[in-house]
Amino acid sequence: MESNPQTPPRSKEYWNNHARSFPRFEEGEDNYEAGVMRMIKEHGVDFRGATVLDVGCGSGMYTIRIAREAARVTALDVSDVMLDILRQDAGTLGLANIDYVRSDWMDYADDTTFDIVFCSMTPAIQSEESRLKLLRHAHGKTVFMGFAGLMRSDVMTGLYARYGVTPRMFVNGTEMRDWLDEKGVPYSAHPVEGTWTVKSPLEKLTDSCNTFLSQYGVTADQDHLRRHLARFEEGPGVFVERTQYKIDLLIWNKAA
Repeated sequence: MESNPQTPPRSKEYWNNHARSFPRFEEGEDNYEAGVMRMIKEHGVDFRGATVLDVGCGSGMYTIRIAREAARVTALDVSDVMLDILRQDAGTLGLANIDYVRSDWMDYADDTTFDIVFCSMTPAIQSEESRLKLLRHAHGKTVFMGFAGLMRSDVMTGLYARYGVTPRMFVNGTEMRDWLDEKGVPYSAHPVEGTWTVKSPLEKLTDSCNTFLSQYGVTADQDHLRRHLARFEEGPGVFVERTQYKIDLLIWNKAA
């Protein structure tokens, strides 16, 4: 019932399905993305007037924040549905400095280099080849965020137990640190940890659970799923999922 636990979901179909329940850009300076952006800037990354490549941009939660300061942003993602969400939100906000590229990372053929390469939680960069490709596209700074061994959802934990699924251990941040050490690339590391709290209507949370289970070959019993999710209703029609996380935020300059 489970696929290889070390193989992350990377298909266009998976991410198009996940886009239905994926978070999208949210205004404000007191949310998670705003806090991460402040941390990145505090550690010397200046997006103002820069050209930026956002690898695995998803729905654009960071892309839009970056585009408000950068000269130009290339937003790359394997999912055309994610890019459509970003395009819609950017259009609503009047941002015209984003180029949208629907491509798997390893199929991205443009040889342009950028002032800043930005990667947040993307499973596209885990192999030797994909990391070397990342280095080639940056002539300035690279910002990389990846998991450091913890991503535990209170909603999904019970579902994994019911279906006998051992959830994947996400360590792409830790593995990138090890790789940079091996290559002798100096970097600064900044741990980020806490709990994501996401409020959703029942339909959206149900869709999210079904999509996550599908990557392990599981088709959930929908009656059981509704009973399970009822425990997480914290207001009329409002369901709350809390996910503990540990993330490595890594920043480095192009080697001379």
